[in-house]
Amino acid sequence: MHFDASFEALARNSFAAALAAGQPDRITRSAYAALDQKPTAVIALGKAAGAMAAAVRNGGYDGSGLVITTDENHRQIDGFDCFASAHPVPDERGLAAAIAVENQVKSLGQADHLLLLISGGGSALLPAPSSGISLAQKIALNDALLASGLDIHAMNVVRRLFSRLKGGRLARLAAPAKVTQFLLSDVPGDLPESIASGPAVADPVPFDDALQLIQKHGLDRLDFVMPHLQAIQNGTADGPVRSGDLVLDKVQTRILASNAQCRDAAAGYIRQAMPKMQFLDAPALDGEASQMAAHLAAQVISQRHADKPCALVAGGETTVTLDMANPGKGGRSQELALAFAAAMTAARSSAPKNWVILAGGTDGRDGPTDAAGGIMAASQNFDQTAARAALLSHNSYDYLKAHDQLLMVGATGTNLADLVLIIAQD
Repeated sequence: MHFDASFEALARNSFAAALAAGQPDRITRSAYAALDQKPTAVIALGKAAGAMAAAVRNGGYDGSGLVITTDENHRQIDGFDCFASAHPVPDERGLAAAIAVENQVKSLGQADHLLLLISGGGSALLPAPSSGISLAQKIALNDALLASGLDIHAMNVVRRLFSRLKGGRLARLAAPAKVTQFLLSDVPGDLPESIASGPAVADPVPFDDALQLIQKHGLDRLDFVMPHLQAIQNGTADGPVRSGDLVLDKVQTRILASNAQCRDAAAGYIRQAMPKMQFLDAPALDGEASQMAAHLAAQVISQRHADKPCALVAGGETTVTLDMANPGKGGRSQELALAFAAAMTAARSSAPKNWVILAGGTDGRDGPTDAAGGIMAASQNFDQTAARAALLSHNSYDYLKAHDQLLMVGATGTNLADLVLIIAQD
């Protein structure tokens, strides 16, 4: 077997091990069993919502509930009203789901206990525009955020200001009921306010800081943005919940899983398969995907040992700044894989002769495409001219598809951010 073929299989298998470690069934069922008060209502939101809801159902929950998830993860669960919604761009179905959620939480009383099962993707899946903001305007803001190059934390700072449910407002609506939330983190740092934009978490970002962020990145070019922010300032529009609000006294939060479990499982699989593998220091994935790719390539080139294979396992979430007029087709993991290959090819003899990179989203979907990411190897044909054009136009999907280098895994039932797996040897 050729080097790249065997190491490609190792990368694919270690990615599969990471996905298996990130499945929510066991950890959700265990957390549910440990509750001191069983819930009277359940709302599951995000790409792993179906799997988490099924886990509590199988764990003994016999009440009603709501599930809001993506089309590819949608399934019927006994006793739950299950909504399919759009991601990453919100749609009318998500708005209908948001209204159902509002009706559910408004009906709760002092004796009730609401269990929230929240995973990544919830920001887009449950659009509940603030009063005076239309769904079309919310979609326009979301499109601008996706193209801005802002990281997920910064995007969600903005989203929390334009919602009836984000930024702790769902907890406010549920009061005086008790709220417990189980979170699967898809964000760097596992910040609860950034997971689905924190429907039951205080917004920690001061309003003036959020306003500065919006103006710095030109989001105030949308004609509805500043009037809404001014309404929040003068108290005529509802702002997010802030630290110290009494409604948060009845909220308990547990993060059940994060990208760390996936990274550990991937590294563990590689270590078991090749005990003498050298593991390189792995930075957190952040910033522009193409810049992170160049950094990873430089790290592999400079840190590897010539006498043995090396591996790098990194996790997190990069960004891609798009031209709104011509956004191209692809996703951050696809762009990272292609940019890494371009950097390694450009390094010529300085780079290891053999390398494989797998970059993929643990949810099985990278950007608005059907691919999880990309997988590329040194032995494969690399068209420098076409690759450069694809990177400049952020059109990595078409390049990778043409070269059979897309990573296709389908919906995974979880969402714990992105992974990059690199294996190299001289």
